[in-house]
Amino acid sequence: MVATQCEEDERRPFQADPLYSCSHSSTFPPSTRFWVPCLCSLCECSFVFECTALGSGSGFGFGFAFASQGKPHFRHFRLSPDLLRLQWESPKKNLGESSVLVAEISEVLKGQQTRVFQSNRMPEFEERSFSIVYQGNRTLDIICKDRREHDVWISGLQALVNRATGDIDLSQLRATAPETDQKLQVVIDKGSTRVLIREDASDVYTWGEGTRGMLGHGEEDPEASPRVVEALLGHDIKMLCLGSGHTMALAVSGEVYSWGLGLGGRLGQGRERDRFTPLRLAGLRGFDITHIACNENHSVAVADNGEAYVWGRGIDGSLGVEGDKHVSPTQIHALDGKRVVHAACGAAFTLFVIESGEVYACGNNEHGQLGIGSNEAMSEPTLVTNLPERIVRIACGNSHAVALSETGRLYAWGAHSSGQLGVGEPLEDRLSPVRVESNVVRDDVADFACGGNHTIILSNSGLLYAFGSGAQGQLGLGPLATKNQATPAALPNPEGRKYTAISCGQDISAAVSDRGKIYTWGSGASNALGLPDGRTKYAPTLIESMADKRCRTVACGFFHMAATIIHGWVPDDEATQCMACKLKFTTIRRRHHCRKCGGIFCGNCSAKKFPLLEAGFSESVRVCDKCYVILSRA
Repeated sequence: MVATQCEEDERRPFQADPLYSCSHSSTFPPSTRFWVPCLCSLCECSFVFECTALGSGSGFGFGFAFASQGKPHFRHFRLSPDLLRLQWESPKKNLGESSVLVAEISEVLKGQQTRVFQSNRMPEFEERSFSIVYQGNRTLDIICKDRREHDVWISGLQALVNRATGDIDLSQLRATAPETDQKLQVVIDKGSTRVLIREDASDVYTWGEGTRGMLGHGEEDPEASPRVVEALLGHDIKMLCLGSGHTMALAVSGEVYSWGLGLGGRLGQGRERDRFTPLRLAGLRGFDITHIACNENHSVAVADNGEAYVWGRGIDGSLGVEGDKHVSPTQIHALDGKRVVHAACGAAFTLFVIESGEVYACGNNEHGQLGIGSNEAMSEPTLVTNLPERIVRIACGNSHAVALSETGRLYAWGAHSSGQLGVGEPLEDRLSPVRVESNVVRDDVADFACGGNHTIILSNSGLLYAFGSGAQGQLGLGPLATKNQATPAALPNPEGRKYTAISCGQDISAAVSDRGKIYTWGSGASNALGLPDGRTKYAPTLIESMADKRCRTVACGFFHMAATIIHGWVPDDEATQCMACKLKFTTIRRRHHCRKCGGIFCGNCSAKKFPLLEAGFSESVRVCDKCYVILSRA
């Protein structure tokens, strides 16, 4: 559902928590506070049909309604403070004059069963539709923006109706209430309504080396500055991971896309063919993927059911399954019965975190990077011993690993020849986990990342600390600090900048500030830093070409980078040709924005229209051909 803030409790934000109670809850006995995730969710967003043929309709949420002429229009509906009435805003009436008693609602019908729906059939929205029957034979006919919101509304309305009759099954409602979808945010301000896209609705920009199509732009040309990946517009990417020659993206929907070098099956596309634009992994279709990781030769995905899938070259058993090459996602059955929640890939080894907080490792172990107390390689996931705490997240370099515990402490193991473990002298491999302790880092770790032979950590206060190899400036400690750093050192920060996300590549590093700006440093080879001069940078340097955008996350590979940028329309000056047919724009072939993905297209490639309910459009609006196909199949 759309997340807003209840008008009767404006100090508390909406929370998707079945135990959360707002000021509404005080009107009910304590035992009835658990109908839906929060009763404030009944102040939320829907799409409404209103029929005057059967009497005056009413509704709730922010949505659209059919007037007597059949044309839909938007209204904002809400529950009264005492939860006894559904009220809505009308341009010719006061709020209190437009309402209906909850006690008058007799039935909630799923689908498009009523006479109103039969007269205004929209079969493409059948699964998102329902009707309220009240005052005997009057109906309110509603289309929700998606199935999840539909299910939440059904649960909430049934709870209200059951309360009126004294028949309510709280346990059933708690069990069936779906999670809230917060893709859109509705803001009501002095009578005006704005619909905002949530911050995890993101576009992807890539830059650096383009060999084998690793940037996803359809060719092999390098990019000195960030460029939007047109094929992913509208797909709401939330996570990226980069190898030496390929790239992967995870969408909010749980779908995985890959592109670039296909050698060894690292793309998981069923063959070793290179891909120059993103292609969805057919082998993961039907799975809700929650996490992805990759390195030079292999990749891994974690599903919401706790299963882990791997593909690519299995050097020294790094895939954890039989066979040294898999071109399609293959489940790791050795982890059956263990719910995997996180994973990371090294150069030739893989680590898995399971729900209990234990870590399992497989692959090459020349430098002790498996953390099992020896140098023996493992072809199946093996428990990492001597970890004194539950682990929640891990990261891998070429031959070292770092883990974060649930208490915010860091543990590291593997290669330490460059000081990349941060545990000080001697610069020798550690075969078992060792705690990373430092007097410099004065608060808990919020995030961390491993490069080829260096590590950077982000503290809860937004500061950065680095250790390991600094030969290419990848530590960000300044031009005089290019030697190995064996313990955490604070990055100079004269501007008092705060960071929210970090990433490390082979000899490069990047971070996102709390203002959404991207800073990069390290080797300038192949324009991997996204800076115009292509030079090595020894301190975090702003990518000025992205200063007008807001970044969520950044990811580093060997010679290229990628970032998720909060979704917005592609500026006209970023597209000189149609993003579909590639024909250049002229005074005759004009630019048109797709209202779904924000891309720029010519009139021929964006001639179709579609009602984008989730974006706040009650009438059909222009969309590109690709988005039209996706929307039509949804």
